[in-house]
Amino acid sequence: MNEPKVYLPELTREEVKELAPIAVLLVPVATIEQHGPHAPLHTDIDNCFHICVMAAKRVHPNPPTLVGAPVWFSPSPFDPAWQPISICMREEVFKEALNDILESYLRGGFRRIVVVNGHGGGTEWIIPQVIQKLNRKVSSIWRDWQIPDDARIVTFEWTAFLEVFAQDELAKIRTNPPGSDWHAGDIETSIQLYLHPELVDMSRAKVGHRYKKSSFSAHDLGRNWFWQYIIAGSPYVGGEGGEVEGVSGDPTLATEELGEKILNVAAEKIAEFIREFSKS
Repeated sequence: MNEPKVYLPELTREEVKELAPIAVLLVPVATIEQHGPHAPLHTDIDNCFHICVMAAKRVHPNPPTLVGAPVWFSPSPFDPAWQPISICMREEVFKEALNDILESYLRGGFRRIVVVNGHGGGTEWIIPQVIQKLNRKVSSIWRDWQIPDDARIVTFEWTAFLEVFAQDELAKIRTNPPGSDWHAGDIETSIQLYLHPELVDMSRAKVGHRYKKSSFSAHDLGRNWFWQYIIAGSPYVGGEGGEVEGVSGDPTLATEELGEKILNVAAEKIAEFIREFSKS
């Protein structure tokens, strides 16, 4: 059986015209940046893109679900002079570019858009600002056109999404506490091992910084994602230094098998969200 065609750039304009008004569009957003001495620079965007494609294939065509071209670049906290290479982008440039990309999708007929954040790095605070502006239905490009009232745009950072909505599933398949992989740890590395084992050098994988658990501090992405509504600006409370800088978590625990399991959990949980969101 042929797999469904869900990658938007592969469709013709006539196919898009037919699907856009009834489809959910997933837009993967991340960046290119260092992922320790062991994992490839494309880890964030590549993981995010494959999760979106897997989720889309699980639900398409009920509801119709497509995946937009990846937005490869967003603000990175890493200085490329420190650990080459990280592509840095000014916040205002990123917000303007993302706004115009999403607005173009809306202008093209899409009414349900999910921006799937595969990076974090502060963008979990920045992207919602763009989404909120678009949901006010005011166009920044076409001054004589208003974003349709029935259009809905949402966003989430996918690891935070899982930490909140798939805690039990993650706990069953991981050997370390949920929330401990901020960057280049067991989750991200495992997915790359499954997708591109030839690009991961596990002989160089070393334990990175591990954050201290606390009752009130937003010490993991899951908390950062929604605790802003409870304790905005909550500081980190420290943790343990690792063997290598530029890594948060423990990539030595990564396996190809774990990567496959995490991809399946992510695809299934996001598929559940798509089904609900399509009816909103």
